[in-house]
Amino acid sequence: MRLGKRLRVAVADRQEARRALDRRARALLLENTRRRELAGRRGRFSVPSAGHYPFQWFWDSCFHAIVWSRSDWRRAADELDALFAWQRPDGFIPHVVFWDQRRISLWKWWHYMESVGTPRHKPRTTEQMQPPVLALAVERVAEAGGGAEYVRRVLPQLEAYHEHLAAERDPDGDGLISVLSQFETGLDFSPVWQAGGERALKGPLVFARLRRPQVPARLHRYDLERVFRGDLHQESVLVNAIYGKALRALARLARLLDETELAARAAERAARVTEALLAKCADPRDGLFHDLVGREERRTSVKTISALMPLILEDLPREAADRLVASLTDARRFWPAYPVPSVALDEPTFSRDSRLWGIRLIWRGPLSMSTNWLLAQGLAEHGYADEARTIGNRSRELVARHGFNEFYDPLDGSPVGEPSFGWATLAADMP
Repeated sequence: MRLGKRLRVAVADRQEARRALDRRARALLLENTRRRELAGRRGRFSVPSAGHYPFQWFWDSCFHAIVWSRSDWRRAADELDALFAWQRPDGFIPHVVFWDQRRISLWKWWHYMESVGTPRHKPRTTEQMQPPVLALAVERVAEAGGGAEYVRRVLPQLEAYHEHLAAERDPDGDGLISVLSQFETGLDFSPVWQAGGERALKGPLVFARLRRPQVPARLHRYDLERVFRGDLHQESVLVNAIYGKALRALARLARLLDETELAARAAERAARVTEALLAKCADPRDGLFHDLVGREERRTSVKTISALMPLILEDLPREAADRLVASLTDARRFWPAYPVPSVALDEPTFSRDSRLWGIRLIWRGPLSMSTNWLLAQGLAEHGYADEARTIGNRSRELVARHGFNEFYDPLDGSPVGEPSFGWATLAADMP
């Protein structure tokens, strides 16, 4: 067979493999789709997984919408509408909606208990946020077919959501938003929350330390002004990098409708996010970015996936991007056989499958398609095409071998966590 024909066959094979992955992704999201009605609201959405995650999670649904938009923009819009249905007058959108009240067991009730829930009245939502991916998903739905008409319908709610973040989540006015606990970052039990650099915590101390930030929030019934007087809130690099990227998307959506004032405000806030991350969070020694803890903004030092996330910012200076890529592609840190681990390999806190009393503590080593997708997008936008393709190719390889899973072992690729997991379908959308 001639070289030209072999190349055409190889390209055709790759294209068919990508189409097959799209079909598998759609099938899983369809299998995980639920139609629910609660308190006069109706929603159609995909749960992250049928077993352990039977509700609607904020950033999961945004990721699901992005994948749905590849084949059905209207179904993608439904995913986001189910979130917008629970937006409050101040713009807040919760991180979990308990559409199916029957699935709130005693453990889940305790785990998610918020100010709106009591032993006699199960909560409808949490009082927490999650990484603000929403504008990225809205933009994808618009690009996939929703167009200006769709943007016109949802832009007021999207604007209100971002106004809430700017007004209520930035107590010191530095452009960075604060989270009340690790569950608001989506990174749950990541060692980035072992504030002060404790590297040797074991057993119950790990669980206690990582649950500690939730205490003042619950005691103060999520009164943000009172909570931010304390010293346990955190300015997460991952959350703020996503916030900055989402603000850029919001600005583009506003310009689509000639909403010049909103576009300018969103773009100005996005620039402030990048400036603040560079000024406050960048480690001059290796260029990684670290979270800030409390009123005094103590900088953490544990190398986790969060430290790489400014790569998704389109206005990140080239020098800063180069230094992040150097750490990302270091085989001793973030570039094992299957990148990108959620904790650097050279961290004492790295664990391939961390458990305590039989409970799995996630985000302590295994890789996630959600962060792989974000980093692959950022690498491609900054011109690191080979690195972006490597993440995409190895991510698709994991799905081909093990199916759509919550996490994967970065060393041997074995599945970790829940199977048939929705956000793993993002592998279909990588470079």
